[in-house]
Amino acid sequence: MSEATARRPLRWAWPVVLLGAIALLALATLFVFVTNALWVGPYQVAHYLLKPRTWHNLWITLWTSLLATLCAVCLGVPVGYVLSRYRLPFRNAVAVLIDLPILLPPAAVGLFLLGLFRGFPLGPLCDGIGLRVDHATPGVVVAQFTVTAAFCIRLMKAAFDAVDPRYEVVSRSLGASLPRTFRQVTLPLATPGLLASVIIVWARAAAEWESLMLFVGGIQGYTDTLPMAAYLDFTVGNLGWALTDSLLCVVIAMGSMYAVQRIGGNGRVW
Repeated sequence: MSEATARRPLRWAWPVVLLGAIALLALATLFVFVTNALWVGPYQVAHYLLKPRTWHNLWITLWTSLLATLCAVCLGVPVGYVLSRYRLPFRNAVAVLIDLPILLPPAAVGLFLLGLFRGFPLGPLCDGIGLRVDHATPGVVVAQFTVTAAFCIRLMKAAFDAVDPRYEVVSRSLGASLPRTFRQVTLPLATPGLLASVIIVWARAAAEWESLMLFVGGIQGYTDTLPMAAYLDFTVGNLGWALTDSLLCVVIAMGSMYAVQRIGGNGRVW
């Protein structure tokens, strides 16, 4: 047997191992979701889906995460562009401060937010104007924004990094101003990556609950997003409702990732 013939099975072994690992991971994930759905049962899922509270929790999740995402994008686009195109002084220190919320436990973020809005000066200021942030619906948006803002900045930076700076140089050499170049050259080229980033940030905001647990708590009808509702239902032993809420979270996550793959195109950041 020649050496080439002996090595032929080895050439097939490596792709088989890699594909097998991917297939195992995909099947394991699918198995978890299917077994939980079967455990709850379709009739029980349908029962809880017909409850007004389930759809109210879904509505709170959708609009709060959307508002938090809009705020994060308003910050993430300019900051991501600056980080992508300019070398700032104290670059490493700035990066640490920006990325810190990504690495902190979300529960710690919620506790810090509680101290921020209870202490001076924001605490007395909010009391003076009659605004309640902690343990209220506005706190849901604040917590979701705080957790996802740094994540959004990094994704926006990755979208701008995918745009070749030479196009901007050509635009500037033809007399276009920097704002016009950004508006007519950079943004259109980065649009697929930016849209994919927005969807990912929204899905991450919709999935947040640890910071909410300490900052706003679980006030039914006001702060109980789907993830928070799943936790609260689990703590009182209502596993059927908790799993139904969790399955809705899975639907949101799967729909978001599908949209990212469809919209991202060559500018994908995920």
